[in-house]
Amino acid sequence: MATSRTETRTTRAPRADAVRNRARIVAAARDLFASDGLEVALDRVAESAGVGIGTLYRNFPSREALVEAAYRTQSEEIIEAGHRFAGELPPDEALAALFAEYLRTAAAKRGMKEVILAQLGADAPVFADVRAATREMIGRILDAGRAAGHVRDDVDTETVSRLIGGLSMTALHDDDPAVAEGMIRVVLDGLRPPPS
Repeated sequence: MATSRTETRTTRAPRADAVRNRARIVAAARDLFASDGLEVALDRVAESAGVGIGTLYRNFPSREALVEAAYRTQSEEIIEAGHRFAGELPPDEALAALFAEYLRTAAAKRGMKEVILAQLGADAPVFADVRAATREMIGRILDAGRAAGHVRDDVDTETVSRLIGGLSMTALHDDDPAVAEGMIRVVLDGLRPPPS
């Protein structure tokens, strides 16, 4: 009687140098996308990252794949910053710092989002992942804000997410920080409970 043998397949973790290379490529791409635009030559990205163009293409087979990775990484950093603000600052200051972080990176991120929209559409998994994690982080800040009396009871994560999105659409690469601070102040005043 023949016995069947099951093949065990193991998935190897990427080598440490491969992980480092990928991170360097994404970091270089983000810097060059911000300074030179999304059409920057990919060989310049590879050179800036200290890798060959073949290594870049092994990790990112297209410009769109690299843009998506840069967008995801930048979004994850903002979400991590939001959680850090929530843990270290009073809720109203955490909310102000969060708005400022979004506006600081908005112009570059907006261009990346447009590339992903054109390639993958509004239902791209990266957008769903970022949206869910962002709303969880905003919810944490708002819960603390309501408990401290800094945020109106009728303000929810959807409202704040849309306010951030709206302000982000106005952000320019060379904005004076004072302009962003003024807009954030006006929005936060609107989120506070009315004086009793």
